[in-house]
Amino acid sequence: MLGIDVADQDGKVDWTAVKNSGKTFAFVKATEGASIKDSAFAHHWQTMKAVGIIRGAYHFFHPHKSDPVVQAQEFLTTVGKLEPGDLPPVLDIEVTDNVSNPQVVIDAAKKWLEQVEKTLLQQTGKAIKPIIYTYPGFWNELGDPDDFSSYPLWIAHYDQPQPSVPHTWGGEYIIHQYRGDVSGVTGVSGKADLNRFNLLQKGDVGLRVKQLQQQLTNIGLFTDAIDGKFSSAVEAAVISFQSSKGLQADGIVGIKTWITLLWI
Repeated sequence: MLGIDVADQDGKVDWTAVKNSGKTFAFVKATEGASIKDSAFAHHWQTMKAVGIIRGAYHFFHPHKSDPVVQAQEFLTTVGKLEPGDLPPVLDIEVTDNVSNPQVVIDAAKKWLEQVEKTLLQQTGKAIKPIIYTYPGFWNELGDPDDFSSYPLWIAHYDQPQPSVPHTWGGEYIIHQYRGDVSGVTGVSGKADLNRFNLLQKGDVGLRVKQLQQQLTNIGLFTDAIDGKFSSAVEAAVISFQSSKGLQADGIVGIKTWITLLWI
């Protein structure tokens, strides 16, 4: 399943055209640092919902220029309360602000994430984990810290069929930004980044499958061991869930199934 991400400098976006071109989801920039609001965010956010694009918002993080908690609060105020079907918030972490000590960056990112998680739980009653966006080289510069392995990964690695994934996530990711600053994307007057959701299906193994098994167990559709293996029993449980929610009952966890499970 394909999607795009844009910010105000990328020009006007016709979201109906984007959807009709086969894009299922999109992320838009909401804020940067503690004081910068994307001028196009409010329009994008409302219009994506109206046309049926699965929408997500991201924050461009500055680990040193301003307080991370203030940055989180500004982001949350700008986005407002998430609604069922929205993607989790994204922390875009790709600059150090010339901080030489990686631990300073790591600690600041943790504070942003903690504040957003806390507020989301209060607002929605759901334990929603924000998504981390980064690229392999930058994350390696931070020392590949293990502290973030429970957060879904959106990895930027261009012109590769499969991205290089930092050891933090054990090779697992949910979204691959496979091309950046692309001109001529249907519906976008300027440029956009291209993304692909990483499907889960029979035969897959790992932490994401284990999390899926736990979700299916919590709603009474899966009773086998939670072992991180996408078995026939997991596939049957996914099909049952999809059928109950009016989704395509193919046993494959694409972004629509993933986000529906997230909001159960």
